[in-house]
Amino acid sequence: RSLSEEIRQGFSSIQAGLADLHSEISSINNKLNRVSQRLDTSKRKIGDVEDQVYHLENMVSEKCDDLKNRAHRSNLRVVGLLEGIEGKDPVAFIEKFLVEVLGGGEQTFPGQVEVERAHRAIRPRPRRGERLRIIIFKLLRFPDKVHILRRARELGQLTYLNQKIFFFPGVSTELQTKRRKFTVARRLCHAQQIPFSLLHPAKLS
Repeated sequence: RSLSEEIRQGFSSIQAGLADLHSEISSINNKLNRVSQRLDTSKRKIGDVEDQVYHLENMVSEKCDDLKNRAHRSNLRVVGLLEGIEGKDPVAFIEKFLVEVLGGGEQTFPGQVEVERAHRAIRPRPRRGERLRIIIFKLLRFPDKVHILRRARELGQLTYLNQKIFFFPGVSTELQTKRRKFTVARRLCHAQQIPFSLLHPAKLS
C-alpha cells in the first residue's frame, strides 16, 4: 500500500472522528438547551409561587392587624398622667378622671361612662425625668370612645393636676406605624387650616 493511500485513509479516519465529535457536541447542546428551558420554566413557576406566597402573607398580616384593631375598637390611650396617680383601682380612677376632665352630663356622655378595664403600658416603671407610661383603658361602649375624642378636640389642650394630657385611639403597633406616615401631611393641613380626617385604617381624607 502506497504512502498516499495511507495518508488518505488517515484523513478519512480523522474526518469520521470529527463528524462523530460534532454529532456528540450537537447532542450535548440539544440536551443543554432542553435543561435550560426546563430551568427557565422552573424559575417562572417558582417566581409565581413566591408571588402567591407574598400575596397570601400580606393578606394574612392585614387580616390579623384588622382583627387586632377590631379587638381594640373601644380602647383609648391617655398620655401625661403621673405615675401611681391611678392608685390600686385604675378603672374607678379613669371613670372619675374622665368626668373631671371632660365634664359630665349629656353634653359629653349620654349615660354613665363605664370602663371595662384599665392598666399602664407594660414596661418598667420610669425613673425620675423619664417618659411617663401611658394608661390604656377599654370602654364598655364604643360610642363613649367617640364622645371622649370629640369632646377632647372641642376643649383643646387638656390638663390634669397641672400636667398636659392627651387622648389617642387604641390601635395596633402596625396601624400606628402606618398612620405616622401622615404626620407631615397632617401638620401642613393644620398650618394651612385645611380640614381633614384620618379614616380607618390609615387613609387621609
